[in-house]
Amino acid sequence: MDSQESRATSSSAAKRRHSSKPKPVHVFGDQVLKDLGSLCMNELYSDVSFFVEEHCLPAHRLILATRSEYFRALLFGGMFESTEQKVRLEAPLDAFKVILGYLYSGTLAVSALDVDATSKVLGLASLYILPEVELALAKHLQNNLSISNTCMILDTARKFNLAELTMKCLKFMDKNAPQVLKHQSFQMLSKESLEEVLRRDTLIEHEINVFQSVLKWSRHNQGVDIKSVLSLVRLSLISVEDLVRVVRPSGIVESLKILDAIEKPIITSKLPYRAHVSPGVDVAFHLGSGFGVNQNEIVIKLSFWCIINNISIVGIQNTLYKLYTKNTSNCTVEVSCDMIHWEDGGNVALSAPTQQDIRFARRPVRFIRIVHPESGRKDILNDVLLKAILNNTIP
Repeated sequence: MDSQESRATSSSAAKRRHSSKPKPVHVFGDQVLKDLGSLCMNELYSDVSFFVEEHCLPAHRLILATRSEYFRALLFGGMFESTEQKVRLEAPLDAFKVILGYLYSGTLAVSALDVDATSKVLGLASLYILPEVELALAKHLQNNLSISNTCMILDTARKFNLAELTMKCLKFMDKNAPQVLKHQSFQMLSKESLEEVLRRDTLIEHEINVFQSVLKWSRHNQGVDIKSVLSLVRLSLISVEDLVRVVRPSGIVESLKILDAIEKPIITSKLPYRAHVSPGVDVAFHLGSGFGVNQNEIVIKLSFWCIINNISIVGIQNTLYKLYTKNTSNCTVEVSCDMIHWEDGGNVALSAPTQQDIRFARRPVRFIRIVHPESGRKDILNDVLLKAILNNTIP
């Protein structure tokens, strides 16, 4: 191959490489959306009108059919409306305008919508098969949960099968139960949503307050059968005094059930406690405080019941270590939910001043103490550092 042919071949290869590079494309999407948005509810080129709450809204079949399967079927699917110039729709007017605005412009001003308006738009988004709108609205509600609106949002989430939003609401109510249960909006909850809330083991509130909130709900929703609701109130967690002075006079709980609730804590320590579930969190530090039951007993009392399965003795002070170096006995770590029934969590060797982990089956706990079986000492918590956690890595 001579030099001229070689140059020609190189030139052809260079052209091919050049032609394979992506060519720049200028996108004018903002202007396109602006132009399309200007047609929303505009009579210019309109070929169909919607009557919503007696308001006439001009529209364009081609745009709506292109943007929505629902409107494609409605306007071009051979239905009665496909031949009509005026179509009546059953929909909230303001919510329908929001949906129209989205279909024309591709934008959704969620920040301008309150919870009630969002719920109505969600209903239309579900009806018109617009999952991206449902997702955006669900995120908006999720980011704006508050004491005053979480009950309404929960009802909305369950109505439209928004699983993630439903769970966010329930967890929010778990953590803020005292305030949510006392708020007036709690009485507006649907029966189904109320039952969903009461089923949760992680609803952090004392059961007498749960009962009183249910009582207020029942009085606000007269005529509703509350047997299934009452069955979810854990009467055995309510003190005898409150059962007699508060629950019984309400008249909504059968006397036999009250008697059963009084008897159950006497014959068993296995009660259906509601409890914090905080994996990896040292609840003895975050939710506990040491206090003396008497001169010889020191107990860690958690502010509420917590699910734990691991207690670590982080350190033993030198004085205690020296005191027991000649004693090979172990101390017993005990846990309780009521300061009456104590369970053996495990043993810790006093002669080993290193971190020791005591593992047991996960359970609700509110009180922790350490007992030395030989000396009878119950004040050993004065001399140790203790962690209590829920360890999800423990089978």
